This record gives sequence, structure tokens and C-alpha cells, in this order.
Amino acid sequence: MKDGYVSGIASIIAAVVLGSALWFSAKEIRMGLEQGACNRVAQRVNVPAPPQQQPAQPPDPAGDPSQINITGSPYEGKKNAPVTMIECSDFQCPFCARFFNDTQTELRKNEIKDGKVKLVFKNFPLPFHQYAEKAAEAAECANKQGKFWQMHDLLFSSGGRLDIDSLKSYAKKIGLDQGKFDHCLDSGETAGMVSADKAQCAAAGVQGTPTFFINGKMLVGAQPYEQFKNLIGESKPR
Repeated sequence: MKDGYVSGIASIIAAVVLGSALWFSAKEIRMGLEQGACNRVAQRVNVPAPPQQQPAQPPDPAGDPSQINITGSPYEGKKNAPVTMIECSDFQCPFCARFFNDTQTELRKNEIKDGKVKLVFKNFPLPFHQYAEKAAEAAECANKQGKFWQMHDLLFSSGGRLDIDSLKSYAKKIGLDQGKFDHCLDSGETAGMVSADKAQCAAAGVQGTPTFFINGKMLVGAQPYEQFKNLIGESKPR
């Protein structure tokens, strides 16, 4: 009787341990998939990003940064700054929002304000992000009225609220001509500009967001400010 009781307890403990191990393994697999979501353009699921730092990735040897044409693209900083930093980004990507919140603020206060860096924005909406395409079009519609960066900042500060009604409310908030903006967005007037950006970034080797080119040198992911600062310091003026 005693042996049967002990055996039963042991079986229960073993079942609990096995169940816990399976739960934690499943959790680790899920977190790994989420962390790479914005890096793998081919993936067709929309999952939230975990708090881990996005890992750096090597550049695509087949890419050619010279394929990115920045003429007419929105930028902030001095026009003739010695360092040009191109950002290929997605307004719905959580890693892009992290770069905006954690790193771009520091770049603005330091390298951009001091005239060292010109930051150029290029759209690269990922296909598995439901609202990214229209958000990119909205930013370009705002650019037509001279308020790209105001819209850019609102989109990345929106907490993911990027549906059409929200986009139109942001236009009102930053003082755009509402009629012109609504027509631009509803008609897809800037869709061709977004497509051109995507094609250029892809030709340069971009496979996920955010991806940056600092005087032609690729950096992938929402890396810490210090890493950008170091690369900017190493970059030779063009």
C-alpha cells in the first residue's frame, strides 16, 4: 500500500515537471519567433515585439546602397552634413518605434543638431503589417504639405493606432489642410512614392526594419545610440 502511494506521488511530480518543461519550451520558441518578426520580411504573421534588444545582422552582400536615391526624400539636419544616414523603416514595426523613442531622440539632440548628420527617411512597410502601407502613404501626404516629420513623430508615438480614421485625426492635429490630406490618402496619391522607396531599399539589400546606411555602411536593427555614434564617428565625409 505504501509503495503504491509513493509511486503515485512520484508519477504526479513527474507529470508536473514534464508539463512545466513543455510550457517553458513553447514559451521560448514563441519569444524567438516574435523577436525576429520585423527582420524576416518573408514571414506572414503579425506578432508583438518582445523587450529584447534586436540583434545586429550582417549586410546582404548582394545589396548595393547606391541604389537608394535620396533626392526629394524627407530629411532632417543640414543639407550638406558630412554624414548621410538613410533609414529604411516601417511605421508599424515595434523595433522602428524603439529606434525612434530610444535613439533618434539622442541623435537629434547631438549629431543632427550639431550638423554632423543628415537623416533621410525611406519607407519600407513590411507585408505582414496591416496598417504600415497606408501609414507610409499618410506620411508622404503630410510631406506634400511640408509636415513630414510632424506626422512621422505622431505615427511612431501612436501606440499602433494606424487605421484610416486615426491617420486623418493626426492630420488635423498637426494642422494640415484636411481636405487635401484626405483626398491624397483616399486616392492613393502617394502609393507610387512608397513603392519606389521599397524597391530602392530592397535593391540596397534591406530585408527587415529598421535598416540604416551610414555613409553607405549598413546597420540593421534598433541598436543602442552608442553604436550609431561610433559608426558616425568612423564615417568619412563624402
